Amino acid sequence: MLALNRTVGVVLISVLFFGLGEQLWNPFFPAYLQAKLGPGAANHGAMAGVNIAALFAVGIYACLRNLFEAFCYVGGGQLTVRLGDRGSLIVFGVLTIGGYALFLVDGGPVVAIVATLLIVGWEPLSVPVTFTTVGATVTTSSQGMAFAVQSIQKRLPKIVGPLVAGFVLAAAAAHYGSREIGHVVGMRGLVGVSLLLGVLSLAIQLRWMPHQAPAPPGPGARAVLRQFPSALRRLLLAEVFTRWCDWLVREFVVLYLLGTRGVDAATVGLLFALQNVTALLTYLPVGRMTAVVGLQPFIGLTFVFFALFPLSLTVAPDGWGLAIAFVVYGLREIGEPARKALITSLVPREVRAQGVGLYWGIRSLAVCWASLLGALVWAFFGPSALLYLAFAFGSAGAAVYYALVRERRATAGDAGAGTARLTRPGRLS
Repeated sequence: MLALNRTVGVVLISVLFFGLGEQLWNPFFPAYLQAKLGPGAANHGAMAGVNIAALFAVGIYACLRNLFEAFCYVGGGQLTVRLGDRGSLIVFGVLTIGGYALFLVDGGPVVAIVATLLIVGWEPLSVPVTFTTVGATVTTSSQGMAFAVQSIQKRLPKIVGPLVAGFVLAAAAAHYGSREIGHVVGMRGLVGVSLLLGVLSLAIQLRWMPHQAPAPPGPGARAVLRQFPSALRRLLLAEVFTRWCDWLVREFVVLYLLGTRGVDAATVGLLFALQNVTALLTYLPVGRMTAVVGLQPFIGLTFVFFALFPLSLTVAPDGWGLAIAFVVYGLREIGEPARKALITSLVPREVRAQGVGLYWGIRSLAVCWASLLGALVWAFFGPSALLYLAFAFGSAGAAVYYALVRERRATAGDAGAGTARLTRPGRLS
């Protein structure tokens, strides 16, 4: 019923543990950088509550993260082909554990950014493994459900992690009488716990992940790109606009809430948990409905909610208004399983690992500058201007999707059979 088998199960457990380790501290990493670089309460106007050095440090970090993720997506697809699912997951896990160890050895801003890049590399490196595992071991009609389960596994850490982190950091700030000291000390403790979770996940992979002989090396990136059908290329174009909307504000949301809106860390953790609970509640119903009504309606809603989040955040009053904004934030994941199933079906099977990695890699490379632009817009015009700019990019992404990608008729089975292709704008047949 849940489209699971042993191989998929081990991959999902790995995603759960490594994801929980990351979410115990990563949502508050911008606040950690601000704490290390100095408080921002003395600033006024557009920079109220935010240290300008921290703002640009976060922008640089997010830019480097997207560049690194682009390399990891492409490299992860190639490495998965050469080492197989089990070998590639183990290599990715060792890199992540090394990042945690580096963070604990030296938590200075520069070293912390380098360590964090190694840690967050787990997800882009492992995405091709997830897609090839589901594509190879789960029937086409069940792929939407399999990705729904995988999305739940990814979402659970994003509920538990920020909740725990928020309360730990708030308690540490109260104990030390300083938010900056509390965030630094609390963050290092949370990273230590994450290191233990990473070691546990790696042990599970070594013990239970079945070994499969790797496939022969596939074609290079350029040859794989030429095999992308036009429908996939147009979906990628729409996603680039939407991910600009996302990355213009993603890493600045914590600074906006803590500094500009004056929310404490515990409340920020609750808001992130609310976002991810909302997303989680959509996955299984939508996963079932894709087999009946098709993938595209839910993918379209994802683009719409991506655009609405920054708008809702900037106009939301404190209290219940912020809660509603984060419900909108969660609803933007409503089409995530459907989008992944569609991408899986559109990428030719013989180059699926490289194709999925290349798709995500191109997307990350295309949006890497968004965070730097976001830092500049905030510094000169304020956070509200940044949020309105993100809304404009999100609206453009939704418009491109509905104009160029929306299909006339598709079910999960249609897409999986490879029968859906773009014949003219707005139509897939």
